[in-house]
Amino acid sequence: MVKRAVTLSQIVFMLVMLFTLPLAGCNNSQPGISDISAPDLDNKHSKVIGFSVAGFTALYFKVLIEYARLEAIKHDAELVVLDAKWSNERQKEHIEEFIKLHVDAICVIPVDSKAVIPAFRQIKEAGIPLIDVNVQNDPEADELIDAFVGASMDEEAALAAESIIKLLGENGGNVVMLEGAEGNFATIHRALGFENSIREYPNIRIIAREYTGWERAKAKSAMREILSRHKRIDALYAQDDNIAIGAIEAIKEAGRAGEFPVVSISGNIDGYEAVKRGEIYSTVSQPPDWEGITAVQVAVKLINGEKVDKWVKTPVQQVTRENVVYFKGLW
Repeated sequence: MVKRAVTLSQIVFMLVMLFTLPLAGCNNSQPGISDISAPDLDNKHSKVIGFSVAGFTALYFKVLIEYARLEAIKHDAELVVLDAKWSNERQKEHIEEFIKLHVDAICVIPVDSKAVIPAFRQIKEAGIPLIDVNVQNDPEADELIDAFVGASMDEEAALAAESIIKLLGENGGNVVMLEGAEGNFATIHRALGFENSIREYPNIRIIAREYTGWERAKAKSAMREILSRHKRIDALYAQDDNIAIGAIEAIKEAGRAGEFPVVSISGNIDGYEAVKRGEIYSTVSQPPDWEGITAVQVAVKLINGEKVDKWVKTPVQQVTRENVVYFKGLW
């Protein structure tokens, strides 16, 4: 364990003064979730884990952090969480401050897996265990991280493609792909994984694709435009349940509900409900609670000098109307 130059109370005080990130109101659907897990200034935890999150506008990350916080308590560890608010520069500052304060381990959900590499290099040079979470590291950072805790985006996309292939059969058809944010790791690999899976089926054609920034309103607008341009659509592949819900709203408004199936990824509350109603044929479950719990478990093992797998893979599973009852949405 790296010897701390300051006490935990000093760490908390300095971080609050530096970043002045107030506690956000709790999400009504998930009690206890806040934008920063504020430490108890009087506690005497034996381990301190710094956690830089890309941005809490992604509800998935709020749930991930809440379960990480609960897991940290079990291990007598303190979780100091900072919100980068989708700023590469802010995330770099957070990491640099964690290093100065000699935290025992650092977990990072990168804003950008390429841009964060110089900060990762600083963590490596400081000898602090580094856990990359959720957003897979750039290959250039393989030697800098101790572990990656997250899902295979390609595997998720392959499961979505499996549904499309089953639905369209040998005749194939026209597929629309609604993507996340341009340049985002999940966006890139949820596209590549899908494209690779349908490559052996030349009759399945992607006739339109649009970026949505992972936003429901933009997905609705994009789908409205696509519907106006394409009279024959045989399936929609949305890279996220939130995107799918926005697209479904546009499909309903256009009077084309039920005309073609919708396949998605994520497994959030709205997605599961849409699967139950038959509006989404299938989605792919990626549990944020598992990622939060496991990230802390891996961090504690590294602090204690134990060996861990380089990739601790998040379990993903296809969810349809037949098995959705066994899944609970957390975000």
